[in-house]
Amino acid sequence: MTDERSGRDIYGEEYDEANEPIFSGIPSFLKLPEVDRDELDEEDVDIGIIGAPLDTATTIRPGTRYGPRAIRAASTVPSPPYRHFNIETGVDPFDHYSVADTGDATVSPGDTRKSQLNIEEAVAEVSEQATPIVLGGDHSISYPDIKGWAEANDYDSVGLIHFDCHADTGEDGLTGFEYDHGAWVKRCYDDDLFEGENYTLIGPRGFWPGPDIYEDMRDAGMKWYTAFEVSEMDLTDIVVDAVQRATDGTDAVWISFDVDVMEPAYAPGTGEPEPGGLIPREAIYMVREAVKRLDPENFGFDVVEVAPQYDVSDTNSYNGGITSGFANRLVLEVMGSMALAEEGKMSGEPIKPKEPLGPTESEAPADD
Repeated sequence: MTDERSGRDIYGEEYDEANEPIFSGIPSFLKLPEVDRDELDEEDVDIGIIGAPLDTATTIRPGTRYGPRAIRAASTVPSPPYRHFNIETGVDPFDHYSVADTGDATVSPGDTRKSQLNIEEAVAEVSEQATPIVLGGDHSISYPDIKGWAEANDYDSVGLIHFDCHADTGEDGLTGFEYDHGAWVKRCYDDDLFEGENYTLIGPRGFWPGPDIYEDMRDAGMKWYTAFEVSEMDLTDIVVDAVQRATDGTDAVWISFDVDVMEPAYAPGTGEPEPGGLIPREAIYMVREAVKRLDPENFGFDVVEVAPQYDVSDTNSYNGGITSGFANRLVLEVMGSMALAEEGKMSGEPIKPKEPLGPTESEAPADD
């Protein structure tokens, strides 16, 4: 992290006097500078955004190949301004980190495995120089994401916090392809990237995978909190447990967020919606609190399964929709919490009213 920096170092004069309409300019993520992956160290970049526009490992509804583009489009709203001071947490990540958009990993339509290997190589290149934040793409990209990140940093074992409607621990995925989006956790586990005791799944519900797979997960020491359990429990307790498990004897932690963990009313733009999911405040809070408890120097994040064509408010991805806007918000929350963790803080300096929140007691009228 660079000392004494601000968003002005990234955006220049536009930081204070931005007047560019949202439909102008090239829509890089948050209109950040674009930096080639092999130049991140030279440009002193702390966090590298990378797109992984792959959806040929999808088993139901395709379309997440347009996820990175839609998230980038959504990130330009509003623009102006270029300030990203969070009024709840009191932090602007660009006051702490230099961030750049490194473009997309190369995908080969029709060659899923080659595309995944390309993603692995691209994420490794970013990870050698900066913290990777990956925009998906279907969830199969998380296997190459984590593998490339771990190998680039020589991590022996990592912790995994996984937000998802589905466990994605199928031996052969959903339809017999071992690298599809329902098998990436199993591929990571089989490669000894993490131990079962260092894995926590948050938000599963519905009907897949079946009991035999969950029994295998239990035998491996994995843990999960269903969507209804999330709604009934203290969110901080879930976060603390997941973080303790993920950091117990590991070198680093990856958080993977599948937007189908959300209630479809709030995130309709995804390939496998399932009723009964998380609401945005729950998800934002848990991601925010988890990242604040982690080491930002040994951390990675991806957000996946954004399929904009199913988003009721997005017919063209020119400025994003409900789901891509939510994904953009998650990335901002992650970077803000990384900044707080870097300083050893649990909160920043939000601006608060002069008077305390809630009703104030008025003096009782004097007796005549």
